[in-house]
Amino acid sequence: MPLAWQDSLFGDEPGAATPGALDLSGVRRLALDGRSWLDLAPGWLPGHGELFDQLRAEAPWQQRERRMYDRDVLEPRLVAAWTDAAIRQLPARLQEIRAAVSEHYRVDFDSVLVNLYRDGRDGVAWHGDTVRKRLPRTVVVTVGLGERRRFLLRPGDRGPATLELETGQGDLVVMGGRAQHEWQHTVPKAARAGARMSITMRHRAALTQ
Repeated sequence: MPLAWQDSLFGDEPGAATPGALDLSGVRRLALDGRSWLDLAPGWLPGHGELFDQLRAEAPWQQRERRMYDRDVLEPRLVAAWTDAAIRQLPARLQEIRAAVSEHYRVDFDSVLVNLYRDGRDGVAWHGDTVRKRLPRTVVVTVGLGERRRFLLRPGDRGPATLELETGQGDLVVMGGRAQHEWQHTVPKAARAGARMSITMRHRAALTQ
């Protein structure tokens, strides 16, 4: 699977974690409103380039179909997923990430999905994650690998973005509270872009805090 992305020209970001460590003490919280929040940690994941290469070569990639306008269409991205019993087969580094965020947020992240945006023609439209249909409050963890891409958020289900990030290269973004219910997010297609992965972790059990 030939893919191209450019690493940072400046090496690790200021404040990035020590190599090998998964330290969440520097996470910065942004209140989206009184019920929704966003946690941010740029350059959080050490060795993100090596993990990108490993997943590109070894992950069980699939291109799923989706029903749109009375016909089946291919989603404009590839997906690798580990859920249920398969969660025990996670690559070791993904298991380490899962353990770190599960401990920090005090929730068992039992679903791991990796989206691969091969170039600017791949993206995902405005949406809220379907976990909102099961739980009143959620925590959804995303770690970006590869080239940074625009990640937009907006309140409600229409109108322009009110918050724009560029995520990739080990950046951590966590959406919590009512963010999946009352906000939407998107990775829009781009005229020119290198390859990007997003590691997304979700939970099925309700939050206890």
